[in-house]
Amino acid sequence: MVAVLLALSIHASRHNMKETVRLMTADTIGTVEHLLTEKDHAVLYLPIYRLAFSLYSNSLANKQITRCIAAAKSAVVDSCSYRSPQIVLIIGESFGKHHSQQYGYRLKTTPRQVKREASGLLTKFSDVVSCWNLTSFVFKNFLSMHVVGQRGEWCDYPLFPDLFRKAGYHVSFLTNQFLPKPKEAVYDFSGGFFLNNPTLSEMLFDTRNDRTHQFDEGLLEDYDHFVKTGEIKPEKHNLVMFHLIGQHVSYRTRCPREQRVFTADDYKEARPDISIRKREMVADYDNAVYYNDSIVDAIIRKFENDEAIIIYMPDHGEECYEPGRNFICRNHSADIDELLAKYEFEVPFWIYCSHRYATKHPRVFKAIKDAKDKRFMTDALPHMLVWLAGISTGQYRAEYNLLSPDYDEMRPRILKNTTDYDKIKRQPKPIPNYPTNPTGQTNQTSPRNQTGRASQAYLPHSHHSQPSKLWNTK
Repeated sequence: MVAVLLALSIHASRHNMKETVRLMTADTIGTVEHLLTEKDHAVLYLPIYRLAFSLYSNSLANKQITRCIAAAKSAVVDSCSYRSPQIVLIIGESFGKHHSQQYGYRLKTTPRQVKREASGLLTKFSDVVSCWNLTSFVFKNFLSMHVVGQRGEWCDYPLFPDLFRKAGYHVSFLTNQFLPKPKEAVYDFSGGFFLNNPTLSEMLFDTRNDRTHQFDEGLLEDYDHFVKTGEIKPEKHNLVMFHLIGQHVSYRTRCPREQRVFTADDYKEARPDISIRKREMVADYDNAVYYNDSIVDAIIRKFENDEAIIIYMPDHGEECYEPGRNFICRNHSADIDELLAKYEFEVPFWIYCSHRYATKHPRVFKAIKDAKDKRFMTDALPHMLVWLAGISTGQYRAEYNLLSPDYDEMRPRILKNTTDYDKIKRQPKPIPNYPTNPTGQTNQTSPRNQTGRASQAYLPHSHHSQPSKLWNTK
């Protein structure tokens, strides 16, 4: 009997032993994280295994940090024209493009951004994808001057905040996610280990916040505090990075109760294929999108009277019971097909120019308008940012700069280092149940509160100044 039980035990644990070996022989901390997203990943039952895993993970992280620091030390900035004195980068979280009113979603989830676009100062880009559907991988790729397809890894190239600091910009990183904290999951560790390394953090950033917030509006308060204390001087050259919690699960916790406008009833006719509970989940997600709209608009309002340019880019897309797909979040272990690419990699992306900026930099403004329908993958973002700043460095490549006449629009957009996005076969018909509307305008009535009356508190605000007709694209 003992022999039988022993044999059964060995057989039952064989798969876990195999996965444990894979985990403990991974070559990077990113690979470790990706292995842990698989359904049948290793489970470390014994404390000694968990200790060994912790030590091994930290050793992998330290190797990449060492390479990052070496790359930063070798980076040289030759000169800087400060073409754009105020550059703001808003990094969103888990924003499914197909839940954006701005991109044709049937509900008014982004009314403020739609209004900004109608003014002509906000330019929406139509064909942008993320290179990964994992935040940590996205951060490593879009912060590094390395682009997918180049030799080496992300940590072998300088990170663009370092170039900005060397050029004389004051670099601020206000994050609602990546702060050092005990007992953090491997996903947070993988995304933030290099940003939170004391040596590297000092090389990259002048100003950082020291706490996270339940809602993203807390980051606006952080910014106001740094301006009030004089740590951030708006009259100087600034790169300000806002990293939002956005629409990260759990969706219901991402929008204050008093700002929720959608309920399960809003999906009764359009989504009869899903249960009431799932409709409530979709409503929670759309409320998070709606709240996110108010946050990015509030950020714009802080800079709209300056000579400022603002870029919005979420890390990746998100699924929330999309038609025919019975799950939320993202499917990390699946092969990338057309629908997975559509919902998890296609992202909203826009550039806003203040009226003052657009007037002073008409060539840049025109370049933005001319590029709005070009193919783009967000791993190349640093090359556009460096050009916008007027930084002269050997790390810059015009063929990766979306706004350059030398931009290589046909560069393969490889997702997760495996799949060419542009070679995935497209379905000939639109996905049912989600009516498309390319203009972003809808006939939907205003969002309503639970009493059924139109809620004035949720209507778009018009705090921003009205631009001249010169910048109206209509």
